[in-house]
Amino acid sequence: MSDANYLVARLGSTVFVRSLGLANMKNAPMLSAFLQEMIDQGARVVCVDLSACTGMDSTFMGLLVGFSQLLVPMQGKMVVVNPSEMNLKLLNMLGVSEVLPVVAQTDPADLEFVRIPANPALSPMQRMELIRQAHHHLIALNDSNQVKFSAFLKALESDMIKLRDKFPFA
Repeated sequence: MSDANYLVARLGSTVFVRSLGLANMKNAPMLSAFLQEMIDQGARVVCVDLSACTGMDSTFMGLLVGFSQLLVPMQGKMVVVNPSEMNLKLLNMLGVSEVLPVVAQTDPADLEFVRIPANPALSPMQRMELIRQAHHHLIALNDSNQVKFSAFLKALESDMIKLRDKFPFA
């Protein structure tokens, strides 16, 4: 499986997300749209299960940080559970584990999970903006992320300007 599918369940104000496969910038919009909808509907705790996640990129991790920060003023929280050794290493490397609780082994309640629908229809500019915001969340965590992602963000923002110039109404 090359791209993540997300299985989800809800129990009261808690949402469970299980990532299957690779969680990355390609499938981040579907997770973002789902989480925003759940928070709008009153979810205050998000539990992200990485037991079946084969890998993740910085966009996915930045998305988690952003939603975690969104939940704080609502007295909510996001928790990451069951990361593989490699995914835990990535979470630690970018400082994500310093702002998101990580629980090594847990088995969410016996819930019925369903698949999140396919990616929402986003314009190229909306997709680029989601990626840009996710990386700004990571850069805010620590100075080393600024160094790691500044060239990427500069290139992305340049591409966004070119796209705006080419399609000013996009």
